[in-house]
Amino acid sequence: MTDLHARLREALHQPLREGGGARIESVTELSDLSGLGGHWFRSPHGPGYVVESVYEPGHVHGEIALHRSLSLDLVRLAGQIRDPRLAACDPRGLLYVDTETTGLGGAGTMVFLAGIARFEGSLLRLRQYLLPAPQYEGGLLGGLAEELATAAALVSYNGKSFDLPLLESRYILARMAPAWRGLPHLDLLHPNRRLFRGSFDSHRLVRMEVELLGFERADDCPSAEVPERYFRFQRSSDPTHILPVLRHNAWDILSLVALAAHLASVCDSRDYPLQTARAAEYAGDYAGAARAFATAAESAVARGQRVEAMEHAARCHAKAGDHLEAARWWRLLIEQPGNRRLTPYVELAKIEEHHNHDVSAAYALIDEAHVLLVRGIAQPGRASGEAGAAALEHRRERLRRKLTQRATAVS
Repeated sequence: MTDLHARLREALHQPLREGGGARIESVTELSDLSGLGGHWFRSPHGPGYVVESVYEPGHVHGEIALHRSLSLDLVRLAGQIRDPRLAACDPRGLLYVDTETTGLGGAGTMVFLAGIARFEGSLLRLRQYLLPAPQYEGGLLGGLAEELATAAALVSYNGKSFDLPLLESRYILARMAPAWRGLPHLDLLHPNRRLFRGSFDSHRLVRMEVELLGFERADDCPSAEVPERYFRFQRSSDPTHILPVLRHNAWDILSLVALAAHLASVCDSRDYPLQTARAAEYAGDYAGAARAFATAAESAVARGQRVEAMEHAARCHAKAGDHLEAARWWRLLIEQPGNRRLTPYVELAKIEEHHNHDVSAAYALIDEAHVLLVRGIAQPGRASGEAGAAALEHRRERLRRKLTQRATAVS
């Protein structure tokens, strides 16, 4: 075999290598990874590697000081995930979680970096569990499990759909029990989408950092490059490949901390009247939501937001049992210049019929809506909805028969 190799090199005009040390093929052959600023640790499931950072409470991420998350109004945030257990938590018990993976899911995808942060006193401590190679996965999962076991609740961004399910699959494959099952989970993506619906064309975290936190990443590692940088680090042991990924993950975590504080304030802020109203409605505070939507309607510049606020003010008043105020808002919607929607007529007719017991007024409203529909002035709602053409005609005919029956009974 040696002769064959020599003949092949000679045929290809390649010189024989003289001496020289063995080339390091993998980062795991290095006993010292201190160039990354971390240290090795031992867990019941094997050795692992972690990089730790500490941030002072006055550290500002974008325009948000981290100490704001020490006084989070978890009652308001609990309403945004409809989990009252979160309201009983101490902000220092929250564990902020974000992962970096070798792919977007599926068989073989691994978590190679798990960043977690929590407040210890007034300091925010960030730990980034790094997977130097697949054989060290037990250490990463073991170290992370100890952190998760002491958490009161989790905070993530799209963690319910991505980070946690992928982590859970790795724990199951390793025959370890996921330590976070049953914990309250504040996935900030969902309240962010709901509260700022229609405000942005994208709700990716990097976009929210700019729009809501005033933070712009300088020389960031794009998410698409993250897996390849990790594989290069594994092959070459060169820390320059993985350090930008560690920074990218750290920024993700700091953004979670800042965004939690920001969204909590948005739930009760004069600067965000529509978002405050949406938050109260989702949390089931219909009286408070009605007042907030009224404020949003008065301050809205865009017609679409004003109409939305007026409609939700009417609906929230109705849910709070104030049908008089609900009727007033539906009438205001009908009087809006250029109104082409039939929903206000239908909802006001329902109040007149069922709460005011005025069938004649209810019929007049539905008949007016029918005329607008026939003339093409108003557009019907969904075919399956109460403002659809078929439903509208059915209601009109039912009210007409009811009026006829009453007239016959009187005569």
